[in-house]
Amino acid sequence: MKRKVLAFIAGTTLIAGVVTGCGTTATTNTGNSGASSATSKTKIDFIFTGYSIPYFAPMAQAVEQAAKLYPTMSIQVISAHNSSSDEIADIKEAIANNVQGIILNPVNGAVTAAAQQAMSSGVPVITIDRDVSTPSARVAFIGDRDVKLGQLQTQYALQYLQQHHIPTPWNVAILQGTLGSSTAIDRLNGAMDVLNPYIQKGQAKIVFNQSADFSTSNAQQMMSEFLAKTPNIQLVIASNDAMAIGAITALQNAGLHPGKDVFVVGADAQPQSLTDIQNGTQLDTVTHSPYVEAFWAVEAMQNLLASKVKPPQSQFPNGNLVIPMQLVTKSNVSTIAGWGTPAVVPPLPYGKSSAYKVQP
Repeated sequence: MKRKVLAFIAGTTLIAGVVTGCGTTATTNTGNSGASSATSKTKIDFIFTGYSIPYFAPMAQAVEQAAKLYPTMSIQVISAHNSSSDEIADIKEAIANNVQGIILNPVNGAVTAAAQQAMSSGVPVITIDRDVSTPSARVAFIGDRDVKLGQLQTQYALQYLQQHHIPTPWNVAILQGTLGSSTAIDRLNGAMDVLNPYIQKGQAKIVFNQSADFSTSNAQQMMSEFLAKTPNIQLVIASNDAMAIGAITALQNAGLHPGKDVFVVGADAQPQSLTDIQNGTQLDTVTHSPYVEAFWAVEAMQNLLASKVKPPQSQFPNGNLVIPMQLVTKSNVSTIAGWGTPAVVPPLPYGKSSAYKVQP
């Protein structure tokens, strides 16, 4: 396989390159570290879904900035191209390369066995944003409560429809994320927790419920095809903002007016969606900072490898660290930064850590 290494971060040294085959790497060293210092560093692989979904870009930025705090740590940033098979191969290659740790943003649950293999080989795994299928396949998970996220985005929408006397039954379209990913599964479950009482009372009806793979283009195409058959829709629940953006475009192209005769909700606080909320075309989103998730993961790995400190089980059952979430609507959108990135990253809630001012 072709393995895409986006960056090699060694303390304050950044080396970027692409691995085009086994053992063949094109790199450009922008720092002053020599080979001897590089070989003495603790090697970590950050394997993530990749840049095809814009939400994941802040993760790579956070890993780069966090790594600068630990001169003995070097981190490779590796894109899995939103492919579970690529990610499995990346994990196995990391094991073969004798890395000391893996920070993993799973594409979906199919990578669980590979993560378990890493753990069994003595390579600790910390997952972020999306989780593997079993807690034994990693040391810690850093992310949000996606069931709660699905509940938040949906509850606000239904209350809004009620308060503004939108006639029932409401026709609801659901755009799911990547099938098999913990985020897609849990956000759908959260949305359904809120929707089911309305469905049972005959106040809501699901007329569309498919995966658009967290993709703007997929969401736009799928919604366009659906709207060509029936434009009678009152609410679109998108599992992320990228899909919400695609849905809004499809609705507008179909002659509908998002924010007036149909309402769209999303998640992630994508910059475009914050603008759409301000303009009234998107109803809500939910923040859960990918930057904080990745930054904390680097600190958690440092605590584990340098001091053998894990998340205390009594405080963090199954090693789950929860990122704060916030519902974003027109009333508070002006206070929210893109992707929910804070001005200051709060300390990791265990071990050695301190607040960090995010660099521009």
